[in-house]
Amino acid sequence: MNTDSLFSILQKIKPDVILDEMQSPSRQYTKEKELRKLPITAGIRTKLGIGKKPSPEKLVLYKYKKFYPVIIIRPFDIYVEDRRKYFLRYEAWEKNFYSILNNPKHSNTFSPFQKKLFYEYLRLNNYMYDLTQKSYLDMNQSHVSDSLRQMLAITDPFFTSVLDSLEIAAPLKPYYEKNKFFWGERNEKMTSNILEYVEQYPGTRIVVLTGLLHKHCLIDLLNQSPKKDLYKILEFYDPQLEKR
Repeated sequence: MNTDSLFSILQKIKPDVILDEMQSPSRQYTKEKELRKLPITAGIRTKLGIGKKPSPEKLVLYKYKKFYPVIIIRPFDIYVEDRRKYFLRYEAWEKNFYSILNNPKHSNTFSPFQKKLFYEYLRLNNYMYDLTQKSYLDMNQSHVSDSLRQMLAITDPFFTSVLDSLEIAAPLKPYYEKNKFFWGERNEKMTSNILEYVEQYPGTRIVVLTGLLHKHCLIDLLNQSPKKDLYKILEFYDPQLEKR
């Protein structure tokens, strides 16, 4: 996975609009939802291959805009007041929770029900990691979304049972519940924003760039929408996209 392969995919799709999993306003977008210029430092780091650089999904926006200036690029994520702080807090929670899961002192006390969910969760997690090392084509097969639905169906009852049964994990439950609610709220807001763009740009070809964990949620919500007759959801490799 890299910027060039994603750029090639976009060239074949020939989108009129690209929706990016980012919020507005932000360092990347103005309050008018316009893409800001790529910071000079980010461009230098990318060219030299040093330091932290934008993801391929971010860099491709600037590359595509350079070659196709008329492209419309818009953010569609929910607004988070301090996005960086939010993700840092989530990472800290994950680190604490997984340190408990990975400690035999605690995992050895799991009930048969918890152990069954734990092993299935580990299997799906390993599957997800292996998937991230593959191509965009591999990552966007329908069976991947099915596996992710299965993973989320296992995750909540497993996490909740651990948070309820282990005293050391109990302090982590309030944040988990709050974040679980926000996850659903975020997916619903993303879907709402996508629908707004569909209505704003009728008859156009819209590409949605989103992460795998959100993708199947958005597809399910879009398929359930009363406005579903306004659009057709296709994978980037669908032969129907060649008819243009």
